[in-house]
Amino acid sequence: MWGVRAQPAPPTYTRPYSSRFRFSVQSGIIKQMNKTVTGAYALAAGAIEAGASIVTGYPGAPTTAVVNHILELSSSEQVQVEWTSNEKVALEVAFGASLGGKRSLVCVKSVGLNIALDPLMAFNLSGCNAGLVILVGDDPGGWGSQNEQDSRGLAIAAEIPLLEPCTTSDAREVMREAFRLSEELGLPTVVRFIRALATAETEYRDAENVAELSGQQPPSYRRDPMRWVVLPINVVSHHLELKQKMDTVRSRFEVSPLNSAEGNASHGVIAAGFIYSKLMENLSSKGSRELSVLRLATLNPLPHDLIRTFLEGKESIIVLEETAPILERAVRGIAQGAGITLPIYGRDTGHVKWAGELFSPQIADALNRFLPNLDIPREGEDDRPRPSREPLCEGCPYIPVFEALLEVIEEHGGREEVVIVGDPGCMVRGQLSPYEIMDVKHSLGSSIGMASGIALGLIGRCEGRRVVALCGDSGFLHSGLAGLVDATRMGVPVLIIVLDNGLTALSGGQPHPASSVDARGVPQRAVDLVEMARISGVGELWEVDLDRGEDIRSAIERGMDYRGTGVIVARGRCVHWSFK
Repeated sequence: MWGVRAQPAPPTYTRPYSSRFRFSVQSGIIKQMNKTVTGAYALAAGAIEAGASIVTGYPGAPTTAVVNHILELSSSEQVQVEWTSNEKVALEVAFGASLGGKRSLVCVKSVGLNIALDPLMAFNLSGCNAGLVILVGDDPGGWGSQNEQDSRGLAIAAEIPLLEPCTTSDAREVMREAFRLSEELGLPTVVRFIRALATAETEYRDAENVAELSGQQPPSYRRDPMRWVVLPINVVSHHLELKQKMDTVRSRFEVSPLNSAEGNASHGVIAAGFIYSKLMENLSSKGSRELSVLRLATLNPLPHDLIRTFLEGKESIIVLEETAPILERAVRGIAQGAGITLPIYGRDTGHVKWAGELFSPQIADALNRFLPNLDIPREGEDDRPRPSREPLCEGCPYIPVFEALLEVIEEHGGREEVVIVGDPGCMVRGQLSPYEIMDVKHSLGSSIGMASGIALGLIGRCEGRRVVALCGDSGFLHSGLAGLVDATRMGVPVLIIVLDNGLTALSGGQPHPASSVDARGVPQRAVDLVEMARISGVGELWEVDLDRGEDIRSAIERGMDYRGTGVIVARGRCVHWSFK
């Protein structure tokens, strides 16, 4: 949903969250006055206690909540927070800050790591300077995402360390350990967490043993010829150095207190990350004595010796993880390499459901398939609300835009004659009745590029059909602009409607480079979306201010009649979030 561009008078900013905790910060160490906090809060506290002074990212649940808490718990002098145009830029800025001598934290959601993977696959070879941690929020079940990818696979591909808290109380220490590891070995390090950890609550205790990290100055920039330059001539040597660093990390993970083995039963469960907490809830009333449990928070590289020791003497093993069977397959390889023969169950064997988040009922089902005599009761919820299934807010400017678009489409031959390509964001709520607005929708900022391809594909086949791309202002800045540049270069017949509110609404009202204020509400120079579109070489360009009652229907009619690349930039105030 959308709000208007900045007015001449400096705006005041209403943060998209409310202060829930009393706190004080002394030398980077947070002292909590209340007793219960969420996992997102604990991750934020750990980053501040580790001395992170640059935080970059792109909004997206569940990671946005962590950034909101960092804003709560720190001042602008202590931590600079920047919502960048996309995740690639966020990682590049944070990496540069690390080289310059500041500990940096990058905050992205699962699909955002895909965007950042390009620079990461070279940053791993040169390494970082000051601590650089990438906080990735995965979304098993796809409750607020277009997929339910498992980001562990990307960390494995990048050959960098990955940790995941097993409990909310571990979250602070996992974050601090990630910064220590990154800075000591010069490696970007990933902390993965899932939505369930972000919302789970834990008791907060005053920080202990953090002064040695937050009190130390990170290494400053020093010129080191070829260290920060990755070229074909040194790729192999850099890769060998990376292998040596990861061997060191593995040795460190073998003895990490973040991992632990519990019980001495002959049947075992290996739990990866926060699934351990979900497991223990199921075992609290029954089954704990019949099972040994290995909890793993250090997931790349895996502590092979620790896992092998746990497997020895066991009759069978089940692996619980979310979502891909990455650990399950690795455990089979470790067992084979050690000559240990035992059945290892999980998603691959059908004992754990293949897709979706694991709630208490699914975990109970898996354990009962594993050992039927456990007879663990199937209790608890196995569902949660989906933001995309909520209707558009009453008074949302999307409503008249969608209505006008559908009315004009009827005048151009009906719905079958027009292909509408959308983006993530509030427009996904337009997929509900009565609009059902989108025919195609995938990743953020992709609507313009996909619409261009569809338009090209229709040439010579369905000449009468029109193609419309719907793109939010945040998606346009994220990667839509590049699609527009190529669309105008190719001269494709497509109408692009950019919905401009000056903020990122569905994820919580965060600012972006076209916003009037920054993450802390300080007025900033906002980039001009209209000028960006004009400079791209677009054939026709229309601006519509919905708050002033300007006619969106007539602009859409002209855009539908235009046979080149046309752009409508429509502005209207979001009724939920705004910069006041």
